[in-house]
Amino acid sequence: MTASNDKPKPQLWSETPEVRTGPVATVAPVAALDKLYSYAVPPELAGGLRAGMRVEVPFGRTGKPRLGFCVSVSEQAWTMTLKPLLSVIDAEPLLSPTLLELGQWISQYYVAPLGKALEAMVPASVRRQSGFRRVRRFRLAPALLAGTPEPPERLRLTPKRKAILERLRQSDSEATLDALKAEGLASASALRALCEAGWVVEEVTKEPQAAMRFDRPAVEPDFMLNASQVNAAERIESWLEPSVFRVGLLFGVSGSGKTEVYVRAIRRVLAAGRQAIVLVPEIALTAQTTRRLAARFQDVVVLHSGLTDAQRSLIWSEIARGMRRVIIGTRSAVFAPCPALGILVVDEEQEPSFKNQQAPRFHTRDVAVKRAQLESVPIVLGSATPSLETWANCSRFEHFERLSLPYRVEGLPLPTVAVVDMRVEHRVRKGVHMLSRLMEQQLGETLEHGQQAVLLLNRRGYASYLFCPSCNHRIVCPSCAANMIFHKTTGMAQCHYCRTRFAVPTRCPNETCRHALVRFGMGTQRVEEELSYKFPQARVARVDSDTMTRPAEYEGLITAFEQREIDVIIGTQMIAKGLDFPFVSFVGVISADTALSIPDFRAAERTFQLVTQVAGRAGRAEASGRVVVQSFVADVHALKHAVTHDYESFAAAEMANRAKLRLPPYGRLVRIVLADRKDSQARAAADAVAARAQDVARKHGLAVECWGPNTCPLARLRDLYRYEVILRSDSAAVLANAMQRLRHDPAFRPKVKQCVIDVDPVSLL
Repeated sequence: MTASNDKPKPQLWSETPEVRTGPVATVAPVAALDKLYSYAVPPELAGGLRAGMRVEVPFGRTGKPRLGFCVSVSEQAWTMTLKPLLSVIDAEPLLSPTLLELGQWISQYYVAPLGKALEAMVPASVRRQSGFRRVRRFRLAPALLAGTPEPPERLRLTPKRKAILERLRQSDSEATLDALKAEGLASASALRALCEAGWVVEEVTKEPQAAMRFDRPAVEPDFMLNASQVNAAERIESWLEPSVFRVGLLFGVSGSGKTEVYVRAIRRVLAAGRQAIVLVPEIALTAQTTRRLAARFQDVVVLHSGLTDAQRSLIWSEIARGMRRVIIGTRSAVFAPCPALGILVVDEEQEPSFKNQQAPRFHTRDVAVKRAQLESVPIVLGSATPSLETWANCSRFEHFERLSLPYRVEGLPLPTVAVVDMRVEHRVRKGVHMLSRLMEQQLGETLEHGQQAVLLLNRRGYASYLFCPSCNHRIVCPSCAANMIFHKTTGMAQCHYCRTRFAVPTRCPNETCRHALVRFGMGTQRVEEELSYKFPQARVARVDSDTMTRPAEYEGLITAFEQREIDVIIGTQMIAKGLDFPFVSFVGVISADTALSIPDFRAAERTFQLVTQVAGRAGRAEASGRVVVQSFVADVHALKHAVTHDYESFAAAEMANRAKLRLPPYGRLVRIVLADRKDSQARAAADAVAARAQDVARKHGLAVECWGPNTCPLARLRDLYRYEVILRSDSAAVLANAMQRLRHDPAFRPKVKQCVIDVDPVSLL
């Protein structure tokens, strides 16, 4: 190439770009677009636009209108062509500056588009303003406020029009259509004429109706806090005045009175004119917690998925106006628009149901901690069996502190726990029995003494395994790599992942075999059947997602159990945590192996938590508590420590195992799942993602390991073949750095049906 070719080509003319100055809005579109866009704000919209509002913007080459959240508005100079904003949707911001900042953190940490993250923070019913009514308001024009000008030639002041003007002068120059109707002044033609003449101005707004109320007369208990409760409460109160960000792990055995510590802290917050958010993991736990707190405070409200759209929207509005000061709820309640937040409480913080299983896949507990930091308020995490991550944080970070409640209230003893090795039981006992001899004996004694019992089996249905003993053919879901579960109440086989159902064949579908099928395994229906013939006089109720389809059904059953209309409850983990049954003296765990059989590094932790939590339901009042735990692997350390209620020893042993494998809390994980209808397509995408992740880590010197790609433990789900890539690092900051570099990489937009990025996964299925 010659030197002359290197010279810039001459231009016919050069022109300095025109510089414009004005308000510019940064917008996050509500779409799977991981990018922000800038729009010019027209003069007619500039006065009412604020960050946190939804806007409509032109998008793409065609300028098709699309919703988005305004992230910021500022005066800027620009030379490029900026498309103008089309409209502003909301009269007031849906998200406060603090919640907007929280949404930006969620988007960054959990690798989710900002628009989607912000949308997830505001319930759909709130965005639609369900339950709001349209209000027409009329007021005098500014010209009339200074005097009474001559009417225009086209306007004749009839008696009706004069009456309306006089009425508006007597009511601070304003009245609603409903008020005018009530006084017989709402003449449509008269109002229209006054508006057209410019003497009266009409304004149409949406205003909330009154929301449902939970207030009850405050009732104070007649007992005093014990020394441990007082110490914990005083420590939390020291963080309230002045308010500072602190994380307190309220670590107390089951029945140690954690709720009373919450109550005392919340009372202090309310006295200062502030609000409190109490998060519970499931709707099932909300009913009883709500009743307890509603009996102690005014202005209590509950947020959960069982509310109607109108209820949720109106409650949200009252919270934002400071009318509701104690907010109890599940995951979405962490985003409650409290203008004067004073404290957050996360009860049963270890629960995996706090993890959102749809994008953005945030963990409610961790989001609550981040919100507390942004609001400069304390947060209390309560649990008898804390997550190992929270337990480790108390030793690592100065702003975490452990507050212990080592004893039950009123000095009640913890229940005695016996473990039955079912391998021995089956060798010495003929027939198929869900209940061991010891469990049958202690359950019978409990019923003879007029006391109540709880039986836990964390598996619904009747039989979990349908197979042919002749050719070993299994009945599996046609869409998932999972066994079909037999439900005797319906006579159907059901997949618990995709809900496929079909009638159970009586014989092997293999045409060369046709042997009779065998129903193996256990479920809550099978235990219920066994109780019906071994204890025919007992009043038994089954509690699982098959029988409890609505929150009201669960609340009604719990009320009946509290009133001693039921003797025995059989249920899944819905009955294991947080509930207080004073007349329960016996708890039986039918199989402690269900969690241990899951291919997940958290299996031992889940088993210890479940057994310890359900054991804590026994002996919470006058009756002493007894617990029988059945297992085919009775010698595992999770059960050994659960027998003695020794969380600290379990945590030390389990964390030693995790340290060897460099698993959380000794490291952080990001799990990427790629799924497609074609197995080869999913595998190729997983290979590309793993290779690119390794390249980026190596190029930027990031200490990130790449495990996989591997087939997921649940290899096929809803007709999609699944592969996983797991990224691991000792540091959350290093892993976040890597994900920020990768999130815009073309390899992370693979051509597969589904690509899921799960930061800090709680399950590896």
